[in-house]
Order: sequence, then C-alpha cells, then structure tokens
Amino acid sequence: MQLRTVPAREGLSWVKLGFVWLFRQPWSVMLMMGSYILVVGLFSMLPVMGGLVPLLVAQIATVGFLLASRQIVRGETVWPTVLLAGLRENRTRARALLALGVLYAAAVVGVLAVASLMDGGALLRLLLFGAMPAQTLVKSGVLRGAAVVATLSYIPVSMAFWFAPPLVSWHGMGPWQALFTSFVICLRNVRAFMLYAMQWFLLFATVPLLVVTLAQVMGASAEAATLLSFPMALMLFLAFILSFYGSVQSLLPDSEPSPVALRGRPPQAPH
Repeated sequence: MQLRTVPAREGLSWVKLGFVWLFRQPWSVMLMMGSYILVVGLFSMLPVMGGLVPLLVAQIATVGFLLASRQIVRGETVWPTVLLAGLRENRTRARALLALGVLYAAAVVGVLAVASLMDGGALLRLLLFGAMPAQTLVKSGVLRGAAVVATLSYIPVSMAFWFAPPLVSWHGMGPWQALFTSFVICLRNVRAFMLYAMQWFLLFATVPLLVVTLAQVMGASAEAATLLSFPMALMLFLAFILSFYGSVQSLLPDSEPSPVALRGRPPQAPH
C-alpha cells in the first residue's frame, strides 16, 4: 500500500463528493442512517453500559458507511444491511475490527477523562450517561471550557481512527498498525484535512442559521423556523458521513472490500 500526499484543495473535493453521492440516493441513505440510529438508540437504553454502545460499534458502522458510499458510486442500491459488512469479513479481520471498537471507546473515555480535570466529570456523565450538568457549571463557562479541551484532545484520536476501519477490514492490518498508519496518513495530509474540517464547520454553523433567519423574515414563528432547519441539518450530516469515502478514495485508492464482505447483499437489479 502506497501512502499518498495530496494538495490542500483536495479536502474541498471530499466535501463536494459527499453532496454528490447523497443526491444520487437520498432516500436509501436516510433509510440506512435511520436504521442505524434506531438500533443503536435501543441498545443505548441498556443500563450501565448503554452509553458506550455507540462508541463500541462506531468502527463497524464506519466500514458499512464506506461500503454504502462505494455502492452509490457504482450505481448500486444501498440497503441497511450494508452496515454489517465489516462483520462479514473473515474471522481474523472481524475480530480486529471489534478490537478497534474497544480501543476507540477507551480513547474517547480517555479524552473525556482529561476534560474531567476541568469540570469534575460533568461532560463525561452527560455524553455517556445522559446526566444533565448543574446549571452553575453551564453558567460559569466551565462546561464550555471542558468541551474545548475535549475537542482538542480528540483531534489526535480522530487522526488515528480516521482510516483505521478500512485498513483493518479491507487491508488486513492489525488494530495497532492501522492506528499508526492512519495517523501518519492524516499527518502527511494535514492541510487537506484542515480545509475539509473548516468547510464542514462553516456549513454546519451557517446553513441552518440561514434557513432559520429566512423563515423568520418570511413570517414564520421561531419554533416553525427551527423546525424547518432540521431537514437541512440532516442533509448536511448525511453528506458529511458520505464524504468520508472521498478521503478514502483519494488517500487509499487501492482500498476495496473483500468478496466475503459483499456477501449477503440483496441482489442488484440489472442496469
């Protein structure tokens, strides 16, 4: 596998591809994401460990989302069952992917533990167990400061796990080798990822706000205007998920799922 370095502007093309692929099969993507949220949400209701479920399955879901994007590019219909593609790999790769999920959960808990040095664990309890923080923490800005610390601490974690799922599932790497390789790839292309992140930040920060403002100018109530912004926020989120495959195509051009992972898909209609 050859490690590539691309120009900074490549990060903007990943954002564009996310929207292009979303508009090709919007309803299929919504069905897939809705199924994922429903299943994970139900398991998240389990006592004690429920808050860790989204973290534990995130790496498995990432492989599924990547394969869904690949199917869209190839003109194939996307089905929710694609989310289990990572577990259909051979036993060694499936176990490595599960181990990667455990490592990711541990890394995120570690990030929140660092933030706990500022807020006494309020952010950790909020995100993992749904416990609302005391109003004094919110009003004093302590919780906001802890969120900033957590965000900054999460950046190296994100770099290590960005390409780790496909490296494990499609390239057969072990979890630790995949984490190291992913971090190196992101570091070599940090300018492209900075533009990518900045573009998404601007879109998420401005587009829903613009919808709310325009709706209120046209006479809608504040509640109705906020409600109208939800579909736009959902569209941005789905495009963001699909855009991940753009970075994989660009920086890991030889990444392909094994035939084993493709088994179990519903038959494709002839073109």
